Amino acid sequence: MACSSQSMTIESYPEEAASTSFAPTPTEETTLLRDRRRRHSFHTARKLSCDYDADAVFLRVELFLAELERRMHWIEEYRKAHMVQIDSSMRRGYATLEAVRDSCSFASGELMGSGKKRAKILVETLEDRYNDAMATKETLEQKAQVGIRLMESFLVEMESRAHAVRDRGIYGALDDGWKAMDSKLVHAREVVDEGMERARRAKDALRDSIDNAVILAQENRLITYADLPHPWRVNPHIQKGYRFTSSKVECFTSMFTFSNELVNIWSHLIGLFIVLSVAFYFYPLHTNFHLSTKADILVAAVFFFAACKCLVCSTLWHTMNSISNQGLMERFACVDYTGISFLVAASIVTTEYTAFYCEPVSRWTYILLTMSLGIGGVILPWHPTFNRHDLAWARVAFYVTLALTGFAPLAQLSYTRGFEWCLYFYAPIVKSVLVYFAGACIYASQIPERWSPGLFDYVGGSHNIWHFAVLGGILFHYCAMQDFFAVAFQRAAGECPHLFA
Repeated sequence: MACSSQSMTIESYPEEAASTSFAPTPTEETTLLRDRRRRHSFHTARKLSCDYDADAVFLRVELFLAELERRMHWIEEYRKAHMVQIDSSMRRGYATLEAVRDSCSFASGELMGSGKKRAKILVETLEDRYNDAMATKETLEQKAQVGIRLMESFLVEMESRAHAVRDRGIYGALDDGWKAMDSKLVHAREVVDEGMERARRAKDALRDSIDNAVILAQENRLITYADLPHPWRVNPHIQKGYRFTSSKVECFTSMFTFSNELVNIWSHLIGLFIVLSVAFYFYPLHTNFHLSTKADILVAAVFFFAACKCLVCSTLWHTMNSISNQGLMERFACVDYTGISFLVAASIVTTEYTAFYCEPVSRWTYILLTMSLGIGGVILPWHPTFNRHDLAWARVAFYVTLALTGFAPLAQLSYTRGFEWCLYFYAPIVKSVLVYFAGACIYASQIPERWSPGLFDYVGGSHNIWHFAVLGGILFHYCAMQDFFAVAFQRAAGECPHLFA
């Protein structure tokens, strides 16, 4: 496991430094102080910012608390020896470490489960003081790691200050060092508090906006773009006709009522029945079906399944995108993404399968590559990192790579069969590609509603056109797939006749 490490060493203290600063009475306390000035094993390099599993985290808590006890004792003894007066502001920064040490000491006598219990006590103690830093983590292990890193930063800062003051030989300036360190901690917490307060205000404002939109939709049934909460605003040129409800049942029943999603929902729902009729009625009647092997039928079935899945996912998304629960709304958006990814991958597989019909090694190499990316396109949208705004380039690169796998065989086919043969073979798919591409361009440019906002709110908008383009692309690809299989069967009669034996 690669981790970033931070090293901090406190060197042994010269004996003459103690004699010149003050002359204490030889007591047990000064003896401990003198011993503490020597190099200790716990002042060695420590690894930070690592992720551990549960057991490792609890063991890390045990080791850190034991180390904390020793390091706190050294800092306390050093402070007593070199500070005449204790500034009150220093204690605020020091209080957190003392509270954790004292709270966790009560669980030290247990033989079983003490690590987990002390980790829980550590987290609870820190949450009272630094809840903002802990709130972003969900599990006890994650919070314990954050707590350890936070306290380690306190200890390193304190020890570095003491080390710097000792090297300068100005022990009286230690008071200023403690004050400056505590001031930084207070300032850092104020910055965090301010940021968290802004986040809380934004969250409260979003909640109020959602509540107001739900009330308006209950009163008027449909609301305007300006009434929508910001996460639901997608196309500013579609100005009215929006549904918004807190009920899943109402989302489904609203698919039978007039709204700006009516065409989007029913274009793909009706399209689903068209594709099913092609798959179960027209395809079995085709000549190719009677010449197909079980593998051929399986490839065609994967395409039909992907097409139906895409249409179902799209219908669900446009039915449920009016739900007032942001998390649920975003999950249905991910459902829509997975349908698109699977359809693209399955469509490409049909071309790869038929292009290398008698070349199993090349065929399965390209198919496995495409299906791996397709499965990635089904899984990745559900991961928060994949949907981050700063990773838009990664999403674009992924889908471009997925699409380009469909053109990857061109180089090999041009070399083995000639460029003219490639043009002849891929000609049937041109219609499907052009329909998809034209629909995508219209959808991305938000035309025609961009030219006349409000005129295409219910019918004729770019998303409506995109939906018909997707359905047309599926049907055109089915026709192209039949041509691919016809060419593959003709070629197989001479190159691999055993497939029909």
